[in-house]
Amino acid sequence: MLACSFIMALSGLIFKVFAIEVEFWTTIFWMFVGEAIFGVALLLVRPYRREFLTLLRTHTVALLSINGANELINLCGGLGNRYALMFAPLSLVQAIGSTTTLFVFLIGVLLSRFVPKLGRESLSGQELLQKGIAAVLVATGVALITR
Repeated sequence: MLACSFIMALSGLIFKVFAIEVEFWTTIFWMFVGEAIFGVALLLVRPYRREFLTLLRTHTVALLSINGANELINLCGGLGNRYALMFAPLSLVQAIGSTTTLFVFLIGVLLSRFVPKLGRESLSGQELLQKGIAAVLVATGVALITR
């Protein structure tokens, strides 16, 4: 998790440097090119490619519709996050961006309670306590970074 957090912070820093120096949309374009190259590299790994193609053949509509909606939401959020990097300190944008998990948890709980066919979030006491502690840690981090 520390390595992932470091890489995400480094990615944001590199993006901010190039977006300010070059241009926002040019930097976004090259970021997407890099992601596409990484995706192609993953598909070159035989087990991953085989699993992807099997899933695509067996659940085409579900895979494309759910993944398409997810990618559209992710694209909008990612662009908003990257755009915010242009105007605000990196640490503040990263801290506020980390609150996404709180919203995902809240939506998961609401779906589990009111529309259980659409979501299956574990609502056991131990799970809620663990996720609650994580939420408090995230909120504390955001509060500390905004001081």
